[in-house]
Amino acid sequence: MHIGTVSELWRYPVQSLRGEQHTALPFTTEGVIGDRGYSVVDDTNEGGTAARPPWKNLIGWRARYLAEPVAGGDLPKVEITFDDGTQMISDDARLDGAISERLGRRGRLAVTKSPEVKRPYVASPCHLLTSATLKALSAAYPSGRFVSQRFRPNVTLDCGDAVGFLETDWIGRSLTVGPLAMKGTEHCLRCALTTRPQGDLPKDPGILHTAQQHNQNRVGIYTEIGAAGVLRIGDAAILQ
Repeated sequence: MHIGTVSELWRYPVQSLRGEQHTALPFTTEGVIGDRGYSVVDDTNEGGTAARPPWKNLIGWRARYLAEPVAGGDLPKVEITFDDGTQMISDDARLDGAISERLGRRGRLAVTKSPEVKRPYVASPCHLLTSATLKALSAAYPSGRFVSQRFRPNVTLDCGDAVGFLETDWIGRSLTVGPLAMKGTEHCLRCALTTRPQGDLPKDPGILHTAQQHNQNRVGIYTEIGAAGVLRIGDAAILQ
């Protein structure tokens, strides 16, 4: 059954920072190549997440790779744009000081898969979201801006005129999205990160409240990937 087409593709070079939107992205069975490749960590090497108050400023910053990451290779340099417009490259010796100053606590950029880094959670290979879910939430809270950036998916599907929480029924089911074989594994339970201001999106606690009240705090699903490939805007999504 055709359920939609790929309308957005996102990669997040640094955990909890705003990401990059692409027209095509390569996936392995572990997910988007380079996704959350870097993290901002503290003195204990614990990775920060903007869902927690000490790290909330991270979501206001943007990150982009200066070259395309390659599966199995070293990560390329990343450029960080702070919320005041300052841009710095990951090999700049001043970067960790700039991060610490803006956070009001010690912080530094680290490769997420480094043995010493303690990840705040284990990332799923793919986070999938539909336009139908965003429309349902928007109908419940019209003054809220329910856009993909609030929820940080890797893949957004355009489901046409459909309105409702379609992904709820996809847990345990197989999907084909372009060349990728996927299987829904679990619901994505939301946190305060969705309410944080970022770019032109204002702080809005109503975003999270609406998800809690109307869909048990679920927005989107996580999937595993059984077959890899390059996913492109316009690729069809088929529910098996």
